[in-house]
Amino acid sequence: MRSISMAADLPTTAIRELIVEQLPMRYPKVEQIARRLGVPVRTLQRRLERAGLTYSGLVEETRFSLARRLLAQPDAHVAEVAKLLGYRDPSSFSRAFRRWTGDPPRAYCRPATSSKPIPGG
Repeated sequence: MRSISMAADLPTTAIRELIVEQLPMRYPKVEQIARRLGVPVRTLQRRLERAGLTYSGLVEETRFSLARRLLAQPDAHVAEVAKLLGYRDPSSFSRAFRRWTGDPPRAYCRPATSSKPIPGG
């Protein structure tokens, strides 16, 4: 566990890493992440606010970034990506992905033999 002094100027990268760790199990609650960082929830929220972020926004940004990376893998499966990102079912993930990009997740999947560029990539 990180100490409060180490978390004083905690970069969002460390927070994102903890979010990614939690995603396959469940939606990462701010309380869990703050506890892992060794800071009170309100302190974590204030630090994110200073960076112009919200916790839920950071979770969504992290999910989107990870989704694009996972879908770009050869033979990626939407259902597997949805599960890794903590969605209960692929349709929930598909709706979120359409909200982020305007496209279905399959548009970002790359077959193992394809060399076509990924949309928006």
